Amino acid sequence: MQLEPLRKLLQERYPELRNETFRVDDTGWSNFVVIVGEKMIFRFPKTEEAKAIISRETQILPQLESMVPVAIPQFVYSSAPTDDIKYVGYPMIFGKPLYREEMNGLSGQEQEKVAEAIGGFLSGLHAYPLEKSFDKAIDPGLTRLFYENFLARIERKAFSYMPVELQRWTRQTFQSFLANPDYFRFKPALLHNDLKPEHLLYDFEKRQLSGIIDFGAMGVGDPAYDFVGIYRAYGTAFTQKVLSHYTREIDATFLERITTFYVKTISFWTLFYGIDSQNEKLIQYGLGKLQAFAKPKRT
Repeated sequence: MQLEPLRKLLQERYPELRNETFRVDDTGWSNFVVIVGEKMIFRFPKTEEAKAIISRETQILPQLESMVPVAIPQFVYSSAPTDDIKYVGYPMIFGKPLYREEMNGLSGQEQEKVAEAIGGFLSGLHAYPLEKSFDKAIDPGLTRLFYENFLARIERKAFSYMPVELQRWTRQTFQSFLANPDYFRFKPALLHNDLKPEHLLYDFEKRQLSGIIDFGAMGVGDPAYDFVGIYRAYGTAFTQKVLSHYTREIDATFLERITTFYVKTISFWTLFYGIDSQNEKLIQYGLGKLQAFAKPKRT
Protein backbone atom coordinates (compact mmCIF):
# COMPACT_ATOMS: atom_id res chain seq x y z
CA MET A 1 0.00 0.00 0.00
CA GLN A 2 1.04 3.60 -0.63
CA LEU A 3 0.01 6.76 1.17
CA GLU A 4 -1.13 8.96 -1.72
CA PRO A 5 -4.02 6.79 -3.03
CA LEU A 6 -5.26 6.31 0.53
CA ARG A 7 -5.00 10.02 1.26
CA LYS A 8 -7.06 10.76 -1.86
CA LEU A 9 -9.66 8.16 -0.89
CA LEU A 10 -10.12 9.54 2.63
CA GLN A 11 -10.15 13.20 1.56
CA GLU A 12 -12.75 12.54 -1.12
CA ARG A 13 -14.94 10.50 1.17
CA TYR A 14 -14.59 12.72 4.26
CA PRO A 15 -14.37 16.43 3.39
CA GLU A 16 -13.54 17.32 7.00
CA LEU A 17 -10.17 15.62 6.53
CA ARG A 18 -9.08 17.59 3.46
CA ASN A 19 -6.93 20.10 5.34
CA GLU A 20 -5.39 17.61 7.75
CA THR A 21 -1.87 16.22 7.65
CA PHE A 22 -1.30 12.58 6.70
CA ARG A 23 1.63 10.37 7.64
CA VAL A 24 2.38 6.67 7.75
CA ASP A 25 3.12 4.73 10.93
CA ASP A 26 5.02 1.66 9.76
CA THR A 27 5.39 -0.08 13.13
CA GLY A 28 2.50 -2.52 12.63
CA TRP A 29 2.73 -5.98 11.10
CA SER A 30 -0.79 -6.67 9.84
CA ASN A 31 -2.09 -3.20 8.95
CA PHE A 32 -1.00 -0.18 6.95
CA VAL A 33 -1.52 2.65 9.44
CA VAL A 34 -2.12 6.30 8.53
CA ILE A 35 -2.15 9.08 11.14
CA VAL A 36 -4.44 11.93 10.15
CA GLY A 37 -4.11 15.36 11.74
CA GLU A 38 -2.13 13.81 14.60
CA LYS A 39 -5.48 12.94 16.14
CA MET A 40 -7.05 10.17 14.05
CA ILE A 41 -5.76 6.69 13.23
CA PHE A 42 -6.79 4.85 10.07
CA ARG A 43 -5.93 1.17 9.70
CA PHE A 44 -5.90 -0.57 6.33
CA PRO A 45 -5.57 -4.36 6.71
CA LYS A 46 -2.86 -6.00 4.62
CA THR A 47 -4.19 -9.57 4.73
CA GLU A 48 -7.49 -11.43 4.69
CA GLU A 49 -6.87 -12.39 8.31
CA ALA A 50 -6.41 -8.72 9.23
CA LYS A 51 -9.67 -7.88 7.44
CA ALA A 52 -11.49 -10.50 9.49
CA ILE A 53 -9.99 -9.07 12.69
CA ILE A 54 -11.18 -5.55 11.81
CA SER A 55 -14.64 -6.92 11.14
CA ARG A 56 -14.67 -8.55 14.57
CA GLU A 57 -13.31 -5.42 16.27
CA THR A 58 -16.09 -3.37 14.66
CA GLN A 59 -18.58 -5.76 16.22
CA ILE A 60 -17.03 -6.23 19.66
CA LEU A 61 -15.30 -2.99 20.72
CA PRO A 62 -18.45 -0.83 20.88
CA GLN A 63 -19.99 -3.43 23.23
CA LEU A 64 -16.81 -3.73 25.25
CA GLU A 65 -16.45 0.02 25.86
CA SER A 66 -18.92 0.05 28.77
CA MET A 67 -17.38 -3.08 30.32
CA VAL A 68 -13.84 -1.79 30.90
CA PRO A 69 -12.54 1.10 33.06
CA VAL A 70 -10.06 2.52 30.52
CA ALA A 71 -10.40 4.01 27.05
CA ILE A 72 -10.20 1.65 24.07
CA PRO A 73 -10.40 2.43 20.32
CA GLN A 74 -13.87 3.44 19.16
CA PHE A 75 -14.44 3.48 15.41
CA VAL A 76 -16.03 6.58 13.89
CA TYR A 77 -15.03 5.85 10.28
CA SER A 78 -15.22 2.53 8.45
CA SER A 79 -15.34 1.20 4.92
CA ALA A 80 -18.57 -0.07 3.41
CA PRO A 81 -19.07 -3.84 3.01
CA THR A 82 -18.79 -3.47 -0.76
CA ASP A 83 -15.54 -1.42 -0.70
CA ASP A 84 -12.47 -3.04 -2.24
CA ILE A 85 -10.22 -1.22 0.22
CA LYS A 86 -11.13 -2.01 3.82
CA TYR A 87 -10.35 0.34 6.71
CA VAL A 88 -11.41 1.72 10.07
CA GLY A 89 -10.70 5.13 11.58
CA TYR A 90 -10.85 6.20 15.21
CA PRO A 91 -9.68 9.01 17.51
CA MET A 92 -6.16 8.60 18.83
CA ILE A 93 -5.92 7.83 22.53
CA PHE A 94 -3.24 10.14 23.85
CA GLY A 95 -0.56 8.84 26.14
CA LYS A 96 2.90 7.28 26.05
CA PRO A 97 3.72 3.56 26.14
CA LEU A 98 4.35 2.39 29.67
CA TYR A 99 7.71 0.70 29.21
CA ARG A 100 9.53 -0.95 32.11
CA GLU A 101 11.69 2.14 32.76
CA GLU A 102 8.63 4.39 32.91
CA MET A 103 6.83 1.96 35.20
CA ASN A 104 9.85 1.87 37.53
CA GLY A 105 9.72 5.66 37.69
CA LEU A 106 6.19 5.66 39.11
CA SER A 107 5.57 5.78 42.84
CA GLY A 108 4.20 2.72 44.61
CA GLN A 109 0.78 4.33 44.79
CA GLU A 110 0.84 5.15 41.08
CA GLN A 111 1.87 1.60 40.22
CA GLU A 112 -0.99 0.28 42.31
CA LYS A 113 -3.38 2.55 40.41
CA VAL A 114 -2.08 1.19 37.08
CA ALA A 115 -2.40 -2.40 38.35
CA GLU A 116 -5.99 -1.68 39.37
CA ALA A 117 -6.79 -0.28 35.91
CA ILE A 118 -5.21 -3.25 34.10
CA GLY A 119 -6.90 -5.71 36.44
CA GLY A 120 -10.24 -3.99 35.85
CA PHE A 121 -9.69 -3.99 32.09
CA LEU A 122 -8.88 -7.70 31.99
CA SER A 123 -11.82 -8.50 34.30
CA GLY A 124 -14.20 -6.71 31.94
CA LEU A 125 -12.62 -8.09 28.78
CA HIS A 126 -12.68 -11.67 30.05
CA ALA A 127 -16.32 -11.27 31.14
CA TYR A 128 -17.42 -10.49 27.57
CA PRO A 129 -20.19 -12.96 26.61
CA LEU A 130 -18.64 -15.08 23.86
CA GLU A 131 -22.00 -16.16 22.50
CA LYS A 132 -22.52 -12.61 21.21
CA SER A 133 -19.72 -12.81 18.67
CA PHE A 134 -18.62 -16.40 18.17
CA ASP A 135 -20.67 -18.94 16.26
CA LYS A 136 -19.55 -22.19 17.83
CA ALA A 137 -18.81 -23.43 21.32
CA ILE A 138 -15.18 -22.95 22.32
CA ASP A 139 -13.52 -25.33 24.75
CA PRO A 140 -9.99 -25.64 26.16
CA GLY A 141 -9.37 -28.59 23.85
CA LEU A 142 -8.98 -26.09 21.04
CA THR A 143 -6.05 -24.56 22.93
CA ARG A 144 -4.42 -27.99 23.18
CA LEU A 145 -4.97 -28.53 19.45
CA PHE A 146 -3.63 -25.04 18.69
CA TYR A 147 -0.35 -25.75 20.50
CA GLU A 148 -0.04 -29.21 18.94
CA ASN A 149 -0.32 -27.52 15.54
CA PHE A 150 1.97 -24.71 16.71
CA LEU A 151 4.73 -27.19 17.53
CA ALA A 152 4.30 -28.85 14.14
CA ARG A 153 4.55 -25.42 12.50
CA ILE A 154 7.74 -24.62 14.42
CA GLU A 155 9.29 -27.94 13.38
CA ARG A 156 8.35 -27.38 9.75
CA LYS A 157 9.18 -23.71 9.47
CA ALA A 158 11.77 -22.76 12.10
CA PHE A 159 13.82 -25.82 13.01
CA SER A 160 16.21 -25.22 10.12
CA TYR A 161 17.18 -21.91 11.81
CA MET A 162 17.67 -23.50 15.24
CA PRO A 163 20.60 -25.42 16.75
CA VAL A 164 19.89 -28.98 17.83
CA GLU A 165 19.85 -28.05 21.53
CA LEU A 166 17.14 -25.44 20.94
CA GLN A 167 15.13 -27.91 18.86
CA ARG A 168 15.30 -30.41 21.73
CA TRP A 169 14.29 -27.77 24.30
CA THR A 170 11.35 -26.71 22.11
CA ARG A 171 9.96 -30.25 21.85
CA GLN A 172 10.41 -30.88 25.56
CA THR A 173 8.75 -27.57 26.53
CA PHE A 174 5.72 -28.14 24.32
CA GLN A 175 5.37 -31.82 25.20
CA SER A 176 5.47 -31.09 28.95
CA PHE A 177 2.79 -28.45 28.52
CA LEU A 178 0.56 -30.63 26.37
CA ALA A 179 0.90 -33.62 28.72
CA ASN A 180 -0.54 -31.81 31.77
CA PRO A 181 -4.37 -31.99 31.76
CA ASP A 182 -4.56 -29.37 34.52
CA TYR A 183 -3.31 -26.77 32.05
CA PHE A 184 -6.54 -27.12 30.06
CA ARG A 185 -9.13 -26.77 32.81
CA PHE A 186 -9.62 -23.02 32.34
CA LYS A 187 -12.79 -21.27 31.20
CA PRO A 188 -12.15 -19.72 27.75
CA ALA A 189 -12.45 -15.93 27.50
CA LEU A 190 -12.15 -13.11 25.01
CA LEU A 191 -8.48 -12.11 24.93
CA HIS A 192 -6.60 -8.99 23.91
CA ASN A 193 -3.80 -11.41 23.01
CA ASP A 194 -1.06 -8.79 22.76
CA LEU A 195 -1.12 -6.88 26.04
CA LYS A 196 2.36 -5.35 26.41
CA PRO A 197 3.90 -1.95 27.28
CA GLU A 198 3.53 -0.60 23.72
CA HIS A 199 -0.23 -1.01 24.02
CA LEU A 200 -0.60 0.43 27.54
CA LEU A 201 -0.81 4.22 27.23
CA TYR A 202 -0.05 6.38 30.24
CA ASP A 203 -0.91 10.05 30.77
CA PHE A 204 2.07 11.44 32.68
CA GLU A 205 0.27 14.73 33.40
CA LYS A 206 -2.81 13.13 34.93
CA ARG A 207 -0.69 10.27 36.34
CA GLN A 208 -3.03 7.55 35.14
CA LEU A 209 -3.45 4.87 32.49
CA SER A 210 -5.16 6.69 29.63
CA GLY A 211 -6.01 3.77 27.39
CA ILE A 212 -5.32 0.32 25.99
CA ILE A 213 -4.89 -0.08 22.25
CA ASP A 214 -4.23 -2.54 19.42
CA PHE A 215 -6.84 -5.26 19.52
CA GLY A 216 -5.62 -6.69 16.23
CA ALA A 217 -4.73 -10.07 17.75
CA MET A 218 -8.03 -10.36 19.67
CA GLY A 219 -9.39 -13.89 19.99
CA VAL A 220 -10.64 -16.53 22.40
CA GLY A 221 -8.49 -18.70 24.65
CA ASP A 222 -6.81 -19.09 28.01
CA PRO A 223 -7.29 -15.93 30.13
CA ALA A 224 -3.84 -16.49 31.68
CA TYR A 225 -2.31 -15.65 28.30
CA ASP A 226 -3.31 -11.98 28.66
CA PHE A 227 -0.96 -11.70 31.66
CA VAL A 228 2.14 -12.84 29.74
CA GLY A 229 3.12 -9.38 28.48
CA ILE A 230 2.59 -7.92 31.95
CA TYR A 231 4.75 -10.59 33.57
CA ARG A 232 7.41 -10.30 30.89
CA ALA A 233 7.66 -6.51 31.14
CA TYR A 234 7.14 -5.81 34.82
CA GLY A 235 7.88 -9.04 36.70
CA THR A 236 6.19 -11.22 39.29
CA ALA A 237 5.42 -8.61 41.95
CA PHE A 238 3.52 -6.30 39.61
CA THR A 239 1.71 -9.23 37.99
CA GLN A 240 0.51 -10.24 41.46
CA LYS A 241 -0.77 -6.69 41.98
CA VAL A 242 -2.77 -6.92 38.75
CA LEU A 243 -4.11 -10.33 39.77
CA SER A 244 -5.25 -8.87 43.09
CA HIS A 245 -7.59 -6.59 41.11
CA TYR A 246 -8.70 -9.33 38.72
CA THR A 247 -12.22 -10.51 39.53
CA ARG A 248 -12.47 -13.50 37.19
CA GLU A 249 -11.64 -17.08 38.13
CA ILE A 250 -7.97 -17.83 38.83
CA ASP A 251 -7.60 -21.61 38.55
CA ALA A 252 -4.91 -23.72 40.23
CA THR A 253 -2.32 -23.55 37.41
CA PHE A 254 -3.08 -20.02 36.18
CA LEU A 255 0.29 -18.43 37.06
CA GLU A 256 2.18 -21.65 36.33
CA ARG A 257 1.00 -21.64 32.70
CA ILE A 258 2.32 -18.10 32.33
CA THR A 259 5.75 -18.72 33.83
CA THR A 260 6.52 -22.25 32.62
CA PHE A 261 5.18 -22.10 29.08
CA TYR A 262 3.60 -18.96 27.64
CA VAL A 263 6.39 -16.53 28.52
CA LYS A 264 9.00 -19.00 27.24
CA THR A 265 7.39 -19.60 23.86
CA ILE A 266 5.97 -16.20 22.91
CA SER A 267 9.16 -15.28 21.02
CA PHE A 268 8.33 -17.87 18.36
CA TRP A 269 5.95 -15.28 16.93
CA THR A 270 8.86 -12.86 16.47
CA LEU A 271 10.89 -15.64 14.88
CA PHE A 272 8.06 -16.48 12.48
CA TYR A 273 7.68 -12.85 11.47
CA GLY A 274 11.43 -12.58 10.90
CA ILE A 275 11.39 -15.69 8.73
CA ASP A 276 8.34 -14.53 6.75
CA SER A 277 9.87 -11.10 6.11
CA GLN A 278 13.42 -12.46 5.69
CA ASN A 279 14.53 -10.05 8.38
CA GLU A 280 17.77 -11.49 9.71
CA LYS A 281 17.84 -9.08 12.66
CA LEU A 282 14.42 -10.24 13.84
CA ILE A 283 15.34 -13.88 13.31
CA GLN A 284 18.41 -13.53 15.50
CA TYR A 285 16.48 -11.53 18.09
CA GLY A 286 13.81 -14.23 18.35
CA LEU A 287 16.40 -17.00 18.53
CA GLY A 288 18.30 -15.13 21.23
CA LYS A 289 15.19 -14.77 23.38
CA LEU A 290 14.41 -18.47 23.03
CA GLN A 291 17.97 -19.55 23.73
CA ALA A 292 17.98 -17.52 26.94
CA PHE A 293 15.26 -19.83 28.26
CA ALA A 294 16.76 -22.98 26.76
CA LYS A 295 20.23 -22.41 28.18
CA PRO A 296 20.81 -24.58 31.27
CA LYS A 297 20.81 -22.57 34.48
CA ARG A 298 24.00 -22.64 36.51
CA THR A 299 23.69 -23.92 40.03
